[in-house]
Amino acid sequence: MIERRSFLKTMGFGFAGGLAGCILPSRYSWADELKPANSTKPNILIIVTDDQGYADMSAFSHHAPDIQTPNMDRISQDGILFSQGYVTAPVCSPSRAGWNTGCYQQRWGHLNWGAKLPPGRKTLAEHLRRAGYATGKVGKSDFGVGYHSHDSREYPLNHGFDEFLGFSSHAHDYFLLSEEIAKRTPDPHGHSAALGPLMHNRSWKEYKEGYTTEIFTDEAIEFLKMQQGQPFFLNVSFNSLHHLIHEVPEKYLRKHGCDPIPNYDPSMGKYEDYYREYAVPDPVDEKWRKLYLANLECLDDNIGRILDALDELRLSENTLVIFFSDNGGSPYTGASNKPLSGSKYNLREGGIRVPLSMRFPGRFNPGVTYPHIVSSLDIVPTCLAAAGIETQEDRLDGLNLLNKMSGTELIPVRSTPLFWRWKKQFAVRHGDWKLLKLDDAKTCLYNLNNDVAEQHDLSARHPEKLKDLLDAYNSWQLEMEASTNQHREQ
Repeated sequence: MIERRSFLKTMGFGFAGGLAGCILPSRYSWADELKPANSTKPNILIIVTDDQGYADMSAFSHHAPDIQTPNMDRISQDGILFSQGYVTAPVCSPSRAGWNTGCYQQRWGHLNWGAKLPPGRKTLAEHLRRAGYATGKVGKSDFGVGYHSHDSREYPLNHGFDEFLGFSSHAHDYFLLSEEIAKRTPDPHGHSAALGPLMHNRSWKEYKEGYTTEIFTDEAIEFLKMQQGQPFFLNVSFNSLHHLIHEVPEKYLRKHGCDPIPNYDPSMGKYEDYYREYAVPDPVDEKWRKLYLANLECLDDNIGRILDALDELRLSENTLVIFFSDNGGSPYTGASNKPLSGSKYNLREGGIRVPLSMRFPGRFNPGVTYPHIVSSLDIVPTCLAAAGIETQEDRLDGLNLLNKMSGTELIPVRSTPLFWRWKKQFAVRHGDWKLLKLDDAKTCLYNLNNDVAEQHDLSARHPEKLKDLLDAYNSWQLEMEASTNQHREQ
């Protein structure tokens, strides 16, 4: 069970760890942490999956024929499904930095894996905790730096969370969570993928048996049970469907006709070597698709357990639920991004357009498919609006969707472009048009309304549109560079 530090809060202790690295406004006082919560504020639950394919949720009309995700679908059936939902990067670390802050991560130079969360930009958890929310997180917390450290700002208790159980690395073994296996393994933390005990608040917690998807669900439900009157923010970040995709409970393997692959044992040598062998299998064939489906079904069942707990605890009617994947499906796990081209690791649609849905009873009309562009950048301003928290909107790059999703007219909410930069790649999306530059390839222009798979480059036919989007990107890039320099001076 996740332990609450209620006694420390009551006595006024225990805040330093949770707010380390946070720049506090001059009018702020520690007494603000002790203000009673407004019980009318809505709860917020954000569920994040890892590397889920765009075609791998059955709520979509374009879903793959072998997909059934009834519990993920419950969120959109009771709320809104976004068919053009984007994240800010095609890999996990920068994408998570973007949605947690509501700002382009390029504002502080986060272009790839590995850039610290800046102390001058508050996370959603910091905003909500200051407003009286109980804040909890379970699962993956990968910002690309500070791996396995309780002291870095990137550790959840140091950027706004009261409680955390999970890991702070790129990946973690699904099954091997004991102290004994860590002691016998030559390199339990030798790669950004780790094994052994999970991080738990300021310590570690081992599990001699168990599976991370189910453990994270158990902990999330315990957190929900402990909320009595105080509004809460709970972020459940599963490591499913990240590789090692073959690590799945036996009952799901049997159901999908999968041949089991032996889990790691220290007698095999380094964990890094085992991880690399199965993280990038060759070929990625039907065998891996079946393993992916088994992993996905287990994930969907556990999301259902969380939604059931909300119902049983009578929390559903006052809880904003947001569900999305951190980036597109991986080319190495059997994920499907059809009808999009590309995947995780590039800025084609398959790398950055993801499953995304929200439900908010009484505020969002149920069963709506929203066909226009939204972004994970919109999560922070939307949650702040739901909680009645005012902030300096010019510091956020996302939009508040709360009122715009409440009506019956499905009109576009975004009039300005979205931008991406990752490694040598960059992209711009504005209306139906997308500008795309992949590594050393030429700069291309696509009309996604007619060509969602990005097959027909229109740059020669529409040079004026190409120029407009290039100019917009260059202006944005100058703004990001200026912001990065400002952060370096702080």
